Amino acid sequence: MTVKILPILFILVMVLTTNSTVASEQLDASWGKLIQGLQEAKHSLTDPAAFPPEPTDRNLAEGYRYMLAHLGRLIEMEMRLNPRYPEFYRSIDMLRKWTAENPDTMYLKAPIDSVGYYRITGTAANAQQWKTSERDASVPKAPRMVTFQTITDVPGSTGRLAEMASCKNLTLDYLTSFNLEIDEKGHFTLLIGPEKPQSYSGNFLLSKRLMACPSTGKETVRHARFLSVREIFSDWENERTLDMEIVRLDAEGENRPPLTTAEMSEKMENIAAELPNQIKFWQLLQEVSLENRSDVNGDGRRSMPVNNINPPAPPFTAGGVAGAQQLYAGGIFELKQDDALVVKVTAPKEPHYMGFQLSNEWFEGPDQQNYVSSLTGDQLPVSSDGSRYYIIAHNDPGVAGWVATTGLSKGFMSMRFIFREDPQTNNMPQATATLVKVDQLSTLLPDDTPAITPAQRRAEVSIRQSHIKARWRGH
Repeated sequence: MTVKILPILFILVMVLTTNSTVASEQLDASWGKLIQGLQEAKHSLTDPAAFPPEPTDRNLAEGYRYMLAHLGRLIEMEMRLNPRYPEFYRSIDMLRKWTAENPDTMYLKAPIDSVGYYRITGTAANAQQWKTSERDASVPKAPRMVTFQTITDVPGSTGRLAEMASCKNLTLDYLTSFNLEIDEKGHFTLLIGPEKPQSYSGNFLLSKRLMACPSTGKETVRHARFLSVREIFSDWENERTLDMEIVRLDAEGENRPPLTTAEMSEKMENIAAELPNQIKFWQLLQEVSLENRSDVNGDGRRSMPVNNINPPAPPFTAGGVAGAQQLYAGGIFELKQDDALVVKVTAPKEPHYMGFQLSNEWFEGPDQQNYVSSLTGDQLPVSSDGSRYYIIAHNDPGVAGWVATTGLSKGFMSMRFIFREDPQTNNMPQATATLVKVDQLSTLLPDDTPAITPAQRRAEVSIRQSHIKARWRGH
């Protein structure tokens, strides 16, 4: 009997050894591609053909951080990218910044597909401001604005600007806190699926839709890959994040199968391909679409004016998955040590939300936790003359409205506006920018502009530090 069993055991050992060897070789090959992709991404940080920022000490340090942040983001996305067993993850946070992110926003994503039905349950703190847009004094309270969007993809994965014209990245459906049905205790439920069930009457988003591509006019059925959630904060001291959970209805309670060699290899190769593409895409977008350094298309103007700001308008780049119902304004600042750029914004109709932000040339927001490098409508109230005055400067001018460059001599400035109802053309916000020396600031500001003492500024920063730590808490 022992003689008969030995050949079977020998064959079994050989099969297992062979399978193990094949698996190891497959993983080694994929690992090699991952290292190659990392090297390619690193090369784009300094290769002039990839249009990186000037290689100063700060730009190089931040460039390497930016690349590693993309790597960390892509690793997490790939590991969580299973639409049968979805979970929310942070697509942007303090350590993973990209797309000239809004520092007032917590960006969440969850993988979905257009076959299944998904249920999102959540709870918000006092949400009275969602109903009226009045600046509520409740403590705590819900984020100023929340947007749910089903989207086809995230921008930048191809490394080519052509993906925008091809409508690779589209919003299929969206729902905002203006029309989100929520009960008296702040609870809400949202259903996502390819079509709305006839018996269902609550919050719902489509995951499949016949849509036309604006650049081609061609209609095709588009399929969502992600649920994107934006929680936007204006009163950083008192607004709190949502509690949320997502589940796929036909997989609830299932055991998720263990990871296989083939799946792990695919994930590493996906990261290897996308990492360098993301670096290339956003640098191309700044160079060509935003004309960061010159008038690329020769029309006599630059898309992002230097030391000036465009009028608020819907997004014109990567707009397929930009925030629904948001208006954007933008420009470039280039400042000497004693310069100040004063941006005056007048809104005949007060926006539900507005924010002013800076970005470096890697398209990252500078440290919003430890500097006043952005301001919301709550953080900078309207002045006595009905306008808001944002002062971009290297050093604290000692008045309200300072937006710290954190030492950046050049970067992008952007504004975001959300209205409960889209304003008429004659009620659109107006923005102008004036470059002056810091000692001339008083000639541009209302006489009663509040003075801010160093102690008050430290208190501003303290609130920011507390809010950011709570928003991005890891425990």
